[in-house]
Amino acid sequence: MQLLFDPTSRLLSQMIEGTGLRHRVLAANLANAETPGYQAQDVRFSAILEDARGGGQAGEATGVRMQPTVVQDAEAPVRRDGSTVDLDRQMVKLAQNTGWHNAMLQILAGRLAIMRSAIKDGR
Repeated sequence: MQLLFDPTSRLLSQMIEGTGLRHRVLAANLANAETPGYQAQDVRFSAILEDARGGGQAGEATGVRMQPTVVQDAEAPVRRDGSTVDLDRQMVKLAQNTGWHNAMLQILAGRLAIMRSAIKDGR
């Protein structure tokens, strides 16, 4: 069972969850594009090293945990109505995020296919 929950698979899963959160945040920005004073938000991903003491096996590498945090988009230009939502910037970010999300899904699916093949061939 440990094979299914290795550090790489856990990190991929966390990244998929984080890109899902970013998609929802960017969609909220687009939904509020015409709201005066609305401040655009984004998601920042920071890697946090997990403490290897808790139940780790000898020689096991320290894992990395991704911590997505919703933050105000500091780079967004301010419009005359006080809003910081720029439709073009938001659409570019949404497209980039979709690419990252799909890439993480494909990598995880590939890893699972390899495990499935190994299990099937091992019978």
